[in-house]
Amino acid sequence: MPRLRYALLSAVVLGGVAVLAITHPEQTRAFSNNLKSLAPFPVALAFLLILAQVSAQALRLWAIIPRDTPLRVIQAGYTFAVGDCTNIFVPVRGGDALKILLMSRTAHNRGLTLPRATGALLADKVVDIGTFVLLSAMAGLIGVLVTATPVTLPGPRMLIGASVALGLVLVLVRVGWPRLSGPVRNKLRTVGEGLSGLRDPGRCAASVSFSLAARVLEVLALRALCAAIGIPVSIPRIFLAHVIVNVGISVPVSVANLGVYEAALAYGFTRAGVALPVAVTIATTHHVLELLGISLSAAGYTVANQLWPAG
Repeated sequence: MPRLRYALLSAVVLGGVAVLAITHPEQTRAFSNNLKSLAPFPVALAFLLILAQVSAQALRLWAIIPRDTPLRVIQAGYTFAVGDCTNIFVPVRGGDALKILLMSRTAHNRGLTLPRATGALLADKVVDIGTFVLLSAMAGLIGVLVTATPVTLPGPRMLIGASVALGLVLVLVRVGWPRLSGPVRNKLRTVGEGLSGLRDPGRCAASVSFSLAARVLEVLALRALCAAIGIPVSIPRIFLAHVIVNVGISVPVSVANLGVYEAALAYGFTRAGVALPVAVTIATTHHVLELLGISLSAAGYTVANQLWPAG
């Protein structure tokens, strides 16, 4: 049933894109002309940056896995790239479940069981989201410094609401933990062991560094595409578009986020003053390069993992 719903939503989104293309011939023609005018060298540079981004994301996962159950870099790359490639086509983040399975199978002889692998993947998500929030704050600060716009601090109600929500979570955990059955508590403890990389200063710092590198590489790839079409866009404005597209595709709606990705990223660039046909060209090109980069990385890491299996 979820797959049918996913397919129907994908058909609706793609149908909407087709209708817009037919009903707006001038913008469709401008989009086609923009694609033809893309300079090849910056596009190739953007693709190389995307390949480096995928590897940096794989290294982020490799670094945060608990010290007593390490994976080789090739194994971590294989796990991450194949899982992310699966996420493109499988609804409800099925690729994340595959990452857990691949990690546990790859390192089962060293104690990386399914619960511990689940914890390791959660730790990877914590690092990813944490660095995303950090860079968002930094980009906002840069924008404030550049434009001299006064900062709007969160209101008292927002702060009180966040404090109450955090307090309720802590109370629920405190009250609910003793009521859980023994086997459930043991599994949760094992998941917690998989999160131990977050308490390891060295591994956590390395993972955060790779995560920051991945974000920066993606922004630089977008900037290269801006150069390919001949428009100057500042890094803070590109990062704003990066934030918007990541929020927009956080809930998968269509296969490979087709249509949704382009709409969100193009909207982000229009907020930076880029004309809509140009913004759509950048967004479409970047999405195609992202899909190619993830697929090529998955194939490359799969071959490398077969050629150099764990000894």
